[in-house]
Parts: sequence; C-alpha cells; structure tokens
Amino acid sequence: MKTPKNSSCFDQPFYSPPTEVTVDGVSVPIRWDFETAFRFMDYVDQSEDEDDVFIRTVLEIWYPNVPKNTDEALTAAIRFYCGGQEPGGGYYAPAFPPDTCRETIYLDFLKRYGIDLNRDTVHWWVFRRLMESRNERRSHDWTESPSKPLPAQKWRG
Repeated sequence: MKTPKNSSCFDQPFYSPPTEVTVDGVSVPIRWDFETAFRFMDYVDQSEDEDDVFIRTVLEIWYPNVPKNTDEALTAAIRFYCGGQEPGGGYYAPAFPPDTCRETIYLDFLKRYGIDLNRDTVHWWVFRRLMESRNERRSHDWTESPSKPLPAQKWRG
C-alpha cells in the first residue's frame, strides 16, 4: 500500500512507517529509530557550529551513507523528523518540550505501553505519536515550544 501524496503515517493509523526517504528520486536508508531523533534534537539545541558543519553533522546523524545532494537530503531528513509533513518556514520545533525528563519518559513508556526504551527499538514516528497521545492525556499543551531556525541558505522547505 502506497502512502497518498501529502500524507503521513499519522493520517493512516495502520500504515507501516518508512525506513527510507527519497533523495534525487532514489530511496535512501535513513536511521529511523527514536534514539536518532533524540541525538538530532540534542545536537540542534546545543550546536553552535557554523552552517556547513551543522548541516554535515545533521546529515551524518540521520544517514548511514550521506547522499551527495545534501540540500535535498537535509530537506528529506527534516521532513522525516516532522513525521512526513513539511515543517513551517525552515524552523525546527522540538517534538516535545526540551526540558522533558528522559527518565520520566522511559518510566511512562514502560508503565503505559509496556515498551522498554532501553531495550526496544521504536520507530521515531511511532514514538512521536505515543508522546503526543501521552501529552494529550496529561492535558499538557507544549505546542508553543520554542523553535530554532535551521541554516537559511541550505533550507529548501
């Protein structure tokens, strides 16, 4: 089953989330686990690197083999991080509040979903959806989390 254009796994609850993205019309493997997304979030939040180093590092976080077209690869990686949706205006918005305690997330996932995040490999899109569900149940609105601009000259969002 193919995903309709402009759709994501969030629109189709039983759709298997992707493990590849398209760069230059070719399917390219991407690191799809939640730990990669955490590394990405940590790097973006803490980085003071120059744009070229920043972009190279982001690509190395997401891709086992970085594609040659780095502009398109960066766009595909950010779109993947956003659950298949286009991010607004080239801005990175954290998937959950940056100050969320990871130990609390771990314990909540273990108790609520029976998922041991230290042992189980969870797809980023599944993790993100479970986090959204978890936060909705807690009536905690974190949609106003601060956004951080990505390097403007390389963003093709």
